[in-house]
Amino acid sequence: MGGTELKTDSFQRWVMYRKDAYGSGRIFLSTEQKEAVEEGKKFSQRAYADVWAKDAALVRRVRAFLATNFYWHERLAKNGADVEVVETLQSMIRGESVVLIAEQSRTGGAVGNPVPKPERVPSFRSSLMNDCGMSYDAATAYIDRYNDIVDRANAVADRYANAESSSLADAVSDLTETATPLGDAQPFDYAPDPVSGDIAELAASTNNPRYAAKMLGYDYKTFGTMLHKFKDANRLGPADNSIFHDNGNVEFNGKIFEDSIHDYAP
Repeated sequence: MGGTELKTDSFQRWVMYRKDAYGSGRIFLSTEQKEAVEEGKKFSQRAYADVWAKDAALVRRVRAFLATNFYWHERLAKNGADVEVVETLQSMIRGESVVLIAEQSRTGGAVGNPVPKPERVPSFRSSLMNDCGMSYDAATAYIDRYNDIVDRANAVADRYANAESSSLADAVSDLTETATPLGDAQPFDYAPDPVSGDIAELAASTNNPRYAAKMLGYDYKTFGTMLHKFKDANRLGPADNSIFHDNGNVEFNGKIFEDSIHDYAP
């Protein structure tokens, strides 16, 4: 996905990207990309929202960018006040769900060579959709299934981390019994709700949004909208995985947020 120009001055052209689009679907950015993201955050922080809001063309570009990339901001993009639209963008840049990148570098007060654009490597989900013919939901379910196997493997490894070496055979046996090989996956027979009710009832916390939605009593689309709003409000990026508890609390890096995910229910 290409970027959208925010503004161009005599030194640089500033371009807006969704974080996942700029990172080509990768969780971790290169050192150069991280530095570019930080430069964009500093540039946005130095700007006055009311000044940017007076630039009608800039505001139109921001509205179009938000409406295209963040469907839950559609109402704001269409009907929000100009300054509110700009302030929302600046908040999203601070939280890194949007990154602002200088496409041209500043060298001795003159425009230098353009910074090379990050290589557009297809995400794993895109590869499943394009190469295997899966739908978006089927590819998502496949990824969730893979992540679930990884989570179970990690749980088994943690359980036996301090055990004697003879216990490793038991760990392998446990993992074999609980994990379904990916080779047995049936992507073309995908069912919309692959999580059993028993698993959801037993779970007290999870970092899987699809499981969390079921655990907390929401359909996945509604929960997705709630989660996006929660992350924007708490300055979390799309790749910042949180832990969801069955009482609605949300945890990230050992911190429990003051607001509950239920606070963002429609």
